[in-house]
Amino acid sequence: MAEQPTHENVLVPTDGSRAARRAAEQAVALVRGSGGTVHALYVMDMGDADFVASPSDIAETRERLEEKGGEFVAAVEELTEEAGVECVTEVRTGIPEEEIVEYAHEQDVDFIVMGKRGRSDPDKPMIGSTTRRVIGRSDVPVRSV
Repeated sequence: MAEQPTHENVLVPTDGSRAARRAAEQAVALVRGSGGTVHALYVMDMGDADFVASPSDIAETRERLEEKGGEFVAAVEELTEEAGVECVTEVRTGIPEEEIVEYAHEQDVDFIVMGKRGRSDPDKPMIGSTTRRVIGRSDVPVRSV
């Protein structure tokens, strides 16, 4: 079996799904030995809220999503700590594929590893594939897991 190449900065967009966990495991394997960094990113998509809400409902939803996102990136960070790999975590708000591509550019990421299928979120039905849209927009190579 051929040895996997190493990368300096690998981005793992995460939504806490099993596929995202497998992507994080692959990202750790790609970074291990290079002295590089895994970047764990969760994007809160508040734009597709499928409800009419008062400002307090929106604030509560945002707080809940931010907490959930923090848990998701912390799970990736735990994987990296176990492997002795550096990790940077971030939670953002925006359109997921746009924020993922923008983050990759800002942080000089050289590879993106992401799950093919994400978690179904009761707050936002999944329409289309974020992974497919990232592949179409990114000039950074993307591995779909």
